[in-house]
Amino acid sequence: MLQTMNFERLHPHSWLWQGVGHCSGHFGELLQGRFSDGQGGSFRGLVTLSCRSVGSTARAIIVPGDGDIEAPRGLSKVARAAQTYRNLHHVPRDQDFRIDIISSIPSGIGMGSSTADIVATVRALDQACGHLTGIDDLVALVLSVEEACDSTMLDHNVRLFAQRDGKVREEFGVRLPPFYVLGVNMMPGEVFVTDDMPPAEYSAAEIGHFDELLQRLRLAVRDGDVRSLAAIATESAMINERKYPKSNIEHLLVLRKTLSASGICISHSGTIAGLIFPLDALPLQSSLNEASSEITSWGSRYLGLYRI
Repeated sequence: MLQTMNFERLHPHSWLWQGVGHCSGHFGELLQGRFSDGQGGSFRGLVTLSCRSVGSTARAIIVPGDGDIEAPRGLSKVARAAQTYRNLHHVPRDQDFRIDIISSIPSGIGMGSSTADIVATVRALDQACGHLTGIDDLVALVLSVEEACDSTMLDHNVRLFAQRDGKVREEFGVRLPPFYVLGVNMMPGEVFVTDDMPPAEYSAAEIGHFDELLQRLRLAVRDGDVRSLAAIATESAMINERKYPKSNIEHLLVLRKTLSASGICISHSGTIAGLIFPLDALPLQSSLNEASSEITSWGSRYLGLYRI
C-alpha cells in the first residue's frame, strides 16, 4: 500500500532544522542461501535485486521540546530508529523529532520497505542534525531495530551481504546490467514479517549448490549477461521455494514459458515474485495485458513492469 503523509502537519510551531533522506527498495533477491566461508564453516547471505523504481523518502524536522519523537502511525520501527539515532549522536533532550515518510514500497510483501524507511529516516536526521552516520553505525542501527536488513542502504552495486550480521562478504564493484522484471504479488493480502520468520535450514548439498551459483554469478555480473543472471535467480528461487512455498508458483513457471521470460526472481521472505526480461526481449503490450488477466485469475496481483 502506498504510504503518503501530509508534510504540512509537521509545522505546528517554529522549527530549528529540517532534513530529507531517501533509500531505494528492492525486488527480492537474485541469490539467497548459505555459502561456504572457506574455513570449514558457512554463512547466510544474499545478493539483493536493487530497484530504484521504488523507495522511501523521509523528512525530519527538529523543533524545540522535551525530547519527544513523532513518527507516522503504524511505523514503529521508524520511531525506534529515531530514538536509537538520538542516543547514538547524543542529540540534546530539548529537541523534538518530527518525522514523516512518503513511500512507494508496498509493506510486508518483501520489497525492503522497513529497511528503506529506517535508512531514509537516518539520512533525514543526519541532514537536520548536522551529523554523518557512518556505514558501520548505520548497519548496527538498522539491525538493532530489525532482525535482518538489506544492502540497499549502501549503494546499488552488486554485493554478497550477510543480512543477519550486517556484513559485506563480497564486493562485485559494479551494478547489475539493466533489465525488466514483471512483478506479481503471489499472495495478496498476506503479510510476511521477516523478524518473525525462522531462518531457513540448508543441507550440505544445497550449500554446495549455492557456492556454485555464486561462482556463476561472478561471471554473469562481469559479462553483463542478463540471461545467465536470470537462470541463477531461478535456481535460487526454486531451492528456497522448498523452504517457504508460495501460492501459484506453478502458474508463474508456466507463464514464464508463455512469455519466453529468461527466468524468475522471488522475495524469499515476502509474497512477491517476478519474471525477468532482457531489454531486447520484452513481450508486446498485448501479451502483457493477457498476462495481467491470467495472473488475476490465479488470485494473484499483477504489479506491472519494473526497470532494474
